[in-house]
Formats: sequence, C-alpha cells, structure tokens
Amino acid sequence: MSGNKSRYELHFHGLVQDAVTVEPSQAKRIYQQTLTQPTSIYELPLPLANFTGRQGELEGITRVLRQATSGQKFQAAIALVTGVAGVGKSALAVQAAYQLQPEFPDAQLYVNLRGSEGQPLDALDVLAGFVRVLGVEDRSIPQSLSERSQLYDSLMAGKRVLIILDNARDEFQIRPLLPQCSTCAVLITTRRQINGLEEATIVELPVMSEPEARSLLENFIGAQVMAAEPDATQQILAQCDYLPLAVRITGGFLRQFPNSQLADYASKLEHERQRLAQMHLNDLSMRPSLILSYQSLDEASARLFRLLGLLVGVNFTGEVAVRLLEVESAIAQQSFDTLVAWQLLTPESPGRYRFHDVVRRFARGQLAQQEPADVRQAARLRLSRWYLERAEIFDLAINPETRRQFVQSLVKGKEQAPTERHWLLAALYWFEIERPNIVASVEWAHQAEAWDVVVSLAQNLVNFFNTHGYWGDWERTHGLALEASRELGDRDKEAQTLINLGNVYSLASQWEKANQCYQQSLGIFNELSDRPGAAKTLSNLGNVYFQQQQRQNARDCYQQSLSMFQELGDRYREGQTLANMGIFYAQDHQPAQAILLWQDSLTKLHPNLPKFQRVAEWLQSLKGQSVETSSPPQTLGLKRLILYWGGAFFLIISLIVSMIILTG
Repeated sequence: MSGNKSRYELHFHGLVQDAVTVEPSQAKRIYQQTLTQPTSIYELPLPLANFTGRQGELEGITRVLRQATSGQKFQAAIALVTGVAGVGKSALAVQAAYQLQPEFPDAQLYVNLRGSEGQPLDALDVLAGFVRVLGVEDRSIPQSLSERSQLYDSLMAGKRVLIILDNARDEFQIRPLLPQCSTCAVLITTRRQINGLEEATIVELPVMSEPEARSLLENFIGAQVMAAEPDATQQILAQCDYLPLAVRITGGFLRQFPNSQLADYASKLEHERQRLAQMHLNDLSMRPSLILSYQSLDEASARLFRLLGLLVGVNFTGEVAVRLLEVESAIAQQSFDTLVAWQLLTPESPGRYRFHDVVRRFARGQLAQQEPADVRQAARLRLSRWYLERAEIFDLAINPETRRQFVQSLVKGKEQAPTERHWLLAALYWFEIERPNIVASVEWAHQAEAWDVVVSLAQNLVNFFNTHGYWGDWERTHGLALEASRELGDRDKEAQTLINLGNVYSLASQWEKANQCYQQSLGIFNELSDRPGAAKTLSNLGNVYFQQQQRQNARDCYQQSLSMFQELGDRYREGQTLANMGIFYAQDHQPAQAILLWQDSLTKLHPNLPKFQRVAEWLQSLKGQSVETSSPPQTLGLKRLILYWGGAFFLIISLIVSMIILTG
C-alpha cells in the first residue's frame, strides 16, 4: 500500500529549464483554449443530443445499479450491456449515468477502455487515473497492480460511486477495476461475450424498435417530411437496420438537404448496400450511409474527415483542423463544424470531439485510398510540430522550477488571476487527454526523420511522465530521442537524453541499465568539458551505486558532484546532492552526519519547491515534533536534533528507499 512507502526519496537531476522564454501572449492564447475544460479525463462525457427511446433498457439498468444504494447487496452492483457496433451501448450507458447521479453523489467515473480498438487501455493506468481523481497524490500511487487495486478498494469503501467502463475488451481488463464495495455500482459496455462475470446482470441491447428509430430520424428531419414519404421513410430505416448510429448519420445527411426526396436517398442507400454485398464487405448496416455522407461533403470537409483518421487518441480538439488542412482558422473551423452537423463527429466534452470507432475505421480506409503516403507523413509531421509547440508551454506549468516564473509572466498586473495550482491542473489535464496523440507524434516525427522535433518533444514530456508514472511511454519516447540525437550529431542533446533514460531506468529499479546510461552521459559531458552536465550525472550515478550497495563508489560520486556544484556556484543542485548524501548517511547508521547534511541542504533549496518540503518533512517527522522551516534550519542545533531523532531512527532506516525523479 502507498502508506508503506519510504519517507526518504532520492533526488535525481534531469534536464532543467533555468529560464522562461515563452511569449506570454502565445501562452495565454493556448491556455484559454484549455482552462475552460474539465480537470479530469474521467468525468462523464456529454450526453448524446436527442437521445431517443430505450426506456425499457434504461429502467432495467438503473434498477440493477440502484441496488447498491439499498443496502441489500454485499458487493458492487454490476450491469453489463452487450450489443453490436452502432447499437448505442455507450449512449445508453451515459444516459443512465446522468439519471443515476443523485444516487451516487460521491463520484461518477467514466473511462473508454478502447476494447474494440488496437490498443486497449491497461487496467494499471486506469486505476492510477481513478485514484488520482479520488484525491491521491501521484507520489503516493503504488506501482503494482495488486497494490493499486487495494488502494482503489480502500478509497471506495463506504462511498457511493458509479463507475462506467465503456467499450471493454475482456474480463482481465475489467476485473481489477471492479471495486470491492457494496455501495458502489459499475456499468460496463462491450461488443464481446465476456465470461467470468457471474455477479453481473447482462443487458443485451437489440436494435431499435421501428417506433424508436422513426422518432430518432424525426428529430433530424421533422415529422412533416417523413409523413410526405412514408414508404421511403420505412425503406431508409430498414436499410439502416434500425441501428441508432446509422439512423443518426442518415439524419445528419438529410438535414443538410431539406428539399431532397427521401425516395432518392433510399434508392442510393439500396444501391450502395447491394454493391457492398457483392464485394463481400462487412458493416452493411453502417457503410452505405457513411459512404453517401462522405461523398456529399465539400472537398475541404472530406479531406479533414480523412486526415482526422490519423489521430490515435479517443478524442480531439477542433484546433487540429487548422494544422491538418493548412488553411485559415475560420475555414478549418467551418469544415470541422460540417462534420459535427453531419453526425460524423460527436461532442465528447466542452471543446472536444470523437469518432465512433466504426466511423474512425471508415475514415482511415478513405485516408489510405485517397491520400498518398508522403501526404500522410507530412500531415503527421505538422501535427507533431503542433503538439511540440503546446507541450513546450504546458511543461512550464508542470515543472516546479519554472512554474512560478511562468505563471507570473501570464498574470502580471492582474488582481484576480488563476492560481499556480489552477495552471498546473490545466497542464496535467491537457497532457493526460492528449497522451496517445503526443506519444504517437514522437513516432511520427521519427518516421519523418525530423530529429529535432523528436528530441525536443520527448524532453518536454519528462515532467508529465514523471508526475503520472508513465515509465513505459518515457522509455519508448526517449529511445527514439536517443537515436534522433545521434542522427543530429548533437552530443549535448545525446547526453541529456541519456540522463533522462537513466532516470526512468532508475525508477524501474533497472540499475544496470541506469548505470550504463549515466556512464555514457558522463563520458560525453567530460568530452564537451560540460561541468554542470558532468556534476548532474555524477550525482545521479551516486544514487545508482547507492542502490547497488557499492557504497564507496556512491560516496565518491556524491563528493565529486558536490565539489563541482560548489565551484559552479549552483546552490540549488548542491542542495539536492546534499539531501541525497543525507539519505546515504542515514542508511549508513550515521544520524548525526545525516542531520548536518539535511540542515545544509535546506539552506540551499528554495522553500517553495517540493524538494525543500521533502527534506524538511524528514526532519519534522522525527518523534512527531516539528522543525520551523521558516527559520534557518541550522538554529536547531546538532545536539537537539540528535535527541529529536531518538529511537525512531532505527525504525525509519529499516524502510526500503524508494526512488522518485524530480526533473525539471
């Protein structure tokens, strides 16, 4: 459990930006597009406009889930909705969740598990997001699946929480996300037959009844139009197989042509259906209406539809249209609005939209057929540069060493302005919701041999990956960045990338790999006569030797690093190294020396930074007494601090030191 984590955490040096050089007006513009959005990607999506019918299924689902509030169950109430693609499972789940909000006041958590797509979400990452939303700090989130599940269950105990697991893949993905709490409820949607969930009530969602499908279409084109051509209306609904998604796309198309004849559209649908059947293609319920809508789009909207298929994230913002189309903002927005109006894109949250996965597959098919490989690569590279531009700015708000200066540059002269925490949450939200597209952007830039973009974008992701514990993404992007820096022939960038790779290997307790990265980095910095870089690497290398029980090597590295920082006049990094040396001596049963080093460290670290707070907490925690961190730490006196340490010392040093990277 997280409560068993060591209170001693070694500090690592990473790539640090010492100054904020971003243009404030540009940063303000970008942040204004984000600050109005939710601060968690796990909030309920917007309910579908014009939701129609399904009253029987809604009543059945809500009845099952309300059992969690009755006190009659001994485990979470679970409903599992199954059905074919386009039948409206997700829309039904969200609609039910909004109806149940009063019964589950503590939280409603939603996640699209992407089970029907190529990269389903890992339960480990989903659990981290859930416990984060429930108030757990990132550094307190355990790394193993079992420990995260235990923490999740402890947070849910006694709470009335509704969890929506949308688009699930299988039992193995779902099982860790089911809380062991009788007051909670879980609503799952899936296309697959999921075995092993005996405790779940299964709701098989059929296609719409004819009256429901007719009512849905009426929301788009009106009763009068349908009454004028009853036979054609019936044909259209039948050709859509009464699937809500097909009916919506059809309605979105017909609404754009109010003077068209329904009989003509029905004839075109039938022609497409027969043509596709002769080609032995699937999705005969969906593809005819998709094809007719796509073929009727104007050129810019059709191209945008295709290019949006490049994105890998669950949802996206309309801003990407400008970069994809390379046109003025107003024109791009008009094309984007067209896709929304035609029901080819669906609003997900304020300012963000999504494809239904059936529509996404169709868009990607058109992309592959109509856009040459070089055009697709150029569009991906434009997106990579766009994400880099934003990542550089949002990273300034995550980095504790640049956040204050950055925020001050944005709110200068304003009496009422967002707090630093507000900017931090906005930045974390942006990185989290865009993570799939950002990680893909590093790969796209690598494929395009845009080496500078690869290196810069990877480096601007370190603070976010560290904050939320995405070690796999960190290693993956920096592996590409290392190759890119070597292609550039930029030895300094290569050394900095090696430091960050060493840091993530240290987090994963892969000490030998970390050692190799730091040794290579140190060699390059020495070759470049870069003493600040060498000093940082030596301090990190000392941490690795410390964990490998090579105590003399660790001591030597720390001392060399400390001397170099002192010569350079770098008090901040000197303070970090002193803090690590204090841990070294604490673990070496030398409390007096550890206390002296921590005292000295606090005189070097800035009081507003997390590193200072960590070191101060180590002193404050001794025997439950407190250290006045607002006054110079050295005023406590060595004798008093040794007594203050007392018998708690031997209990504390028995804890295993856990590693946390606090990079810039």
